[in-house]
Amino acid sequence: MDSDTASKDQNSVLEQKPDEPPLFEAKTIPLKGIGLVALQDIPQGTLIIQEKPLLVARPGAPGTLEAFLSSELKKLDKSSQRQFLSLHNNFPGKHPFAGIMKTNALPCGSRSEIGAVYPTICRINHSCLPNSQNTWNSDTKIETIFAIRPINCGEEITITYDQGGPSAVRRASLKQSFGFQCSCVVCSQPPALLRESDIRRSRIQQLDGQIGDPIRTWKSPGESLKDCHSLLQLLKAEYGGYPGALAARLYYDAFQICITHGDKARASVFAERSYDVRLMCEGGDTPEAKKVKMLAANPSAHRSFMAYSSKWKTTKKEKHGGADNEAFERWLFRMSL
Repeated sequence: MDSDTASKDQNSVLEQKPDEPPLFEAKTIPLKGIGLVALQDIPQGTLIIQEKPLLVARPGAPGTLEAFLSSELKKLDKSSQRQFLSLHNNFPGKHPFAGIMKTNALPCGSRSEIGAVYPTICRINHSCLPNSQNTWNSDTKIETIFAIRPINCGEEITITYDQGGPSAVRRASLKQSFGFQCSCVVCSQPPALLRESDIRRSRIQQLDGQIGDPIRTWKSPGESLKDCHSLLQLLKAEYGGYPGALAARLYYDAFQICITHGDKARASVFAERSYDVRLMCEGGDTPEAKKVKMLAANPSAHRSFMAYSSKWKTTKKEKHGGADNEAFERWLFRMSL
């Protein structure tokens, strides 16, 4: 089992400047335990926390993980040990360290099996309609929390633990993985509104699957790009106008559809939009943000440039078909062609 243990001076939140008032405080949230609450209005795109992990571990059998964590905890200073042990455990029993890890660990990157525990970030509770985004920066080995929409003073800071889908699927997954029954603002809606949300989220998953189909992108790129437009509208509707990193992914998908058929003009716009969203959600220094920024400037540098065809071939500076915003969007998503 592999691990990286933070050094003694890396176990706390990276400090704010002395003259800056704190953005949040940890306090007890009814029915949730300890959470983080905003102490001032926090604008969209604000870096709320950046933090290095206490412990990093791969998943394993409870007994094996318990032994590993016990060994790693002994390497930490007393303050860091107390921080780890103070975190909530949804799986009490004979493997308390493994239970804390399972309850609190966040993946070190998308789809990563490696999880990390943080003294402050792990206090942030879940919502299916989060106001913040957590991101692992594989270059700096730091987890960040950015506000993906404006957060009001007194509002709880939340991130999402779920993998999407309708409420029954999300709730079952959250219960199994983290040991709690979700009662967030989405899951506690009246039945009629929850059904509407479930329909949107099911359709979001369906469209995401269609957009990711390489055969369809090859044979019917126009339909794939229209699916991107439909998905964007659904995301905005379901997430109150603030879809966060989901929009960054969508714009990158649209970039890939365009660039595989040689359309540098539209691809450049989509890469720029993906970068703008990433800049707001995770800052500009992640490898992913740097990549899309480079592609916005030079879309043909992507390895799939004209991989499928050259039928949409354009120059990066080609004029788009309209001055107003609606006309531009129709041109961008090839809705008027």
